[in-house]
Amino acid sequence: MSIELRRTELVYSLIRELVADGKAHVRPGDVNALLRERNAPLGTWEVRAEFTRLEQDGRLACHAETGDFYLTENASLQDAAG
Repeated sequence: MSIELRRTELVYSLIRELVADGKAHVRPGDVNALLRERNAPLGTWEVRAEFTRLEQDGRLACHAETGDFYLTENASLQDAAG
C-alpha cells in the first residue's frame, strides 16, 4: 500500500470514528485534533487534501453552506462491500 493510500485510509478511518462517536459532520480540524492527541500529527493542508480525495472518491460530501463534511451513502456501500 502506498504512503498516499495509507494516509487517505487513516484519515477516512478517523472520520468514521468521529461519526461513530456521534459527530454528524466533520471538518479537517477535527481530524487534525485527533491526530495530535494520538501523537501522529499531519499538516493541515495534508488532511484537507485527503478530504478532497475522499470527496472525489464519493465517500465524503461537503455541505456548501457550512463547509462541514459528512459520509455519503456511497461510503456505507463501500464499507459493506469490503
